[in-house]
Amino acid sequence: MRAPDRRGARRSPRAGFALVELVVALALTLVVAGGAYRVLLGSQRYYRLLAATLEVHQAERAALEVLAAELRELDPAGGDILAAGADSITIRAARLLAFACAPADAAGRVVVRDSLIYAFRAADPSRDRIRVFREGDPDRADDDAWPEFGLVSVQAGQPCADGAPGTALELDGPPAALDSVSSGAPVRAYERVTYRLYADGGGEWWLGVREYAGGRWAAISPVAGPLEPRTGLALEFLDAAGAVTAEPARIARIELVVRGLSGARLPAAGGAGRLADSLRTSVQPRNVRREGGAAP
Repeated sequence: MRAPDRRGARRSPRAGFALVELVVALALTLVVAGGAYRVLLGSQRYYRLLAATLEVHQAERAALEVLAAELRELDPAGGDILAAGADSITIRAARLLAFACAPADAAGRVVVRDSLIYAFRAADPSRDRIRVFREGDPDRADDDAWPEFGLVSVQAGQPCADGAPGTALELDGPPAALDSVSSGAPVRAYERVTYRLYADGGGEWWLGVREYAGGRWAAISPVAGPLEPRTGLALEFLDAAGAVTAEPARIARIELVVRGLSGARLPAAGGAGRLADSLRTSVQPRNVRREGGAAP
């Protein structure tokens, strides 16, 4: 009997892959995974750099905004700059502007109108000193003055001459200095503060501030940072002619440079470093006369 012809019979599919196919598939997988890893690593580095850049710029802007706001309110000729250095400045920082709403009394009290108080914070007898505008002869401008007083107490709920709500400031000083202080006279409060570059216990450098309160200087506290060691803050003081000056009363412009530093270290050639950048601004205090011109 003749065997059946199997040439037309269907062959069954293979049960697996050849070794060559497995090697090719594995190689392709490694290439794709390597490319994805490089993309992921590049994205991670980019976002770390972006975060560090934002951190540095925020610290620099914060430092410049604080310093510029304080320095613009100074009257150098009036003695508001107490000391000036390459990386520090001690000033009489404005904290309150108000207006008397009744003549000063014999006890040395000045009542200011509550609706016209513009303050950085509430007046503090332990920190603030008060200057009151004293009008001399109304027909003369050369006898006006700003006598200075200590602040003894702040008494809320004191009425103005017209019955409007007011706050009484009890001043420590000769009552005779208040004899020409009338309703409407400006009243300013200031405190003594120092801004400077300093290093904390961990070796980081910051723009710091300390206040004079209760008869002594308080401990310094950070305002913005971290900054570059020893060069993170640079101050330059110029007179009305644009020349560098060391005399506080002659200062007409203050050049500020803040050099920020990232808190985290970033991968860099040859090791890991911290991102550094700098910002610069110029500040002109109030009541400053330009060379050959009038006060702004």
